[in-house]
Amino acid sequence: MKCILCDKRKPKRYCPAKRTSICTVCCGEKRGVEINCPLDCQYYVEGQKQHQQKMMHQRIKKEGARSYVRRAELYKNNPELFAYLEKGFVAIFRADKSLTNKDLVSGLDLAKKTLETEKKGLLYQHQSGNQYADEISNHVLSIVSHFKDDPEIGPNRITIDFGIMVVKEFLDEATFYMDNDVNPRGYLIHLMRYHPEEEIPAQSDSKLIISP
Repeated sequence: MKCILCDKRKPKRYCPAKRTSICTVCCGEKRGVEINCPLDCQYYVEGQKQHQQKMMHQRIKKEGARSYVRRAELYKNNPELFAYLEKGFVAIFRADKSLTNKDLVSGLDLAKKTLETEKKGLLYQHQSGNQYADEISNHVLSIVSHFKDDPEIGPNRITIDFGIMVVKEFLDEATFYMDNDVNPRGYLIHLMRYHPEEEIPAQSDSKLIISP
């Protein structure tokens, strides 16, 4: 019996996505790329951890540690803004796995241009005609506007300059993945690991209404 993917090597590792065993080489090379791995697969989880460490080391080697220091400082000032943006990216990706790192980069770039235009005193939303990019841009602008303009945000309220810096951080990181990761969805998968799907609690007889 040979691996169903390469038809060369002996299958030694059970693949829940293929519902059969495959060889370790195909598992290592094709998981998350050609194989739509479930997020709870132990080989996928461990592979992603190793892959993200590899990407981080590559970026530090290329750009130095300044990019991570800068991002950490921005995150410390407003972790909720980062969380809202990331959860939105992940939700869009879960709804349509055709979304790629390139689409995310395009959408972030559109949002950044729109915010920079607003900073100059002009209200104009840049669009591309790319459905995915425009959806990403709309999400970013909605979240940034909420944190920037809603007086009820309180101490987490941001300036337009802070919003632009945060969007640029996401843009720089997504661009690095787009240019250096062989998986065209690698950055989105990376974000998805940190925002697993929340289980919907079972309905009870309680009539309590919970508002978001």
